[in-house]
Amino acid sequence: MSETVTQVSDTEQKIVRSRTCGCRDFYIAKLTQNDAKAYVAETPVKLARAIKAKVDEKWSSEKIYSDDGTEEVINSYEGTEIELEVNALAPQDRQILFGQLYENGFLVKTADDKAPEVAVGWRERKLNGKYDFKWLYAGKFAEGISEEASTKEGKLSPTTKSIKGSFYERSLDNAYEISVDESNLVSGDTKAAEAIKAWFSKVQEKNGGLG
Repeated sequence: MSETVTQVSDTEQKIVRSRTCGCRDFYIAKLTQNDAKAYVAETPVKLARAIKAKVDEKWSSEKIYSDDGTEEVINSYEGTEIELEVNALAPQDRQILFGQLYENGFLVKTADDKAPEVAVGWRERKLNGKYDFKWLYAGKFAEGISEEASTKEGKLSPTTKSIKGSFYERSLDNAYEISVDESNLVSGDTKAAEAIKAWFSKVQEKNGGLG
């Protein structure tokens, strides 16, 4: 009886599924161009210390019927709602996130403020010690901020800040998110492995180009 031996390439590995157990390094990059011709983002800047990221990716589906049955199901991406909880926000952060005026030490908010278009990135720690790196390409934190303050009652009760934004596909190629799961990189994934070494130095692209 003959025996067949299957060799596994060094570019293949077992799929790793590890639970998320941490979140850190919120970065924001202001977009200077987002149209059908080009996507250009400024150098990312670090936001406040991360506490939690809540991401709600929304899709809709519609069935098309024929011959008394379902012919096809059409899925449509409707956007990504994101809520970031951070330890605190400086006036400079509010200027970037909400388009508010910060000048000569004064922060001025007006009803005409318009949140600029930005990209947002962060990384999530896995139980195996690896990270899942993410960038959302385009969106606005136009829903403002949730914050509160309370009087001191015997001991300090530090508060946090929560900002909410709506993100969507960019105009260039309809891409809306890019990520790298470090746990599942193989030896052939050289561009992704190189990208996570400086993930927050720019908004990342799968071809290694400038964000």
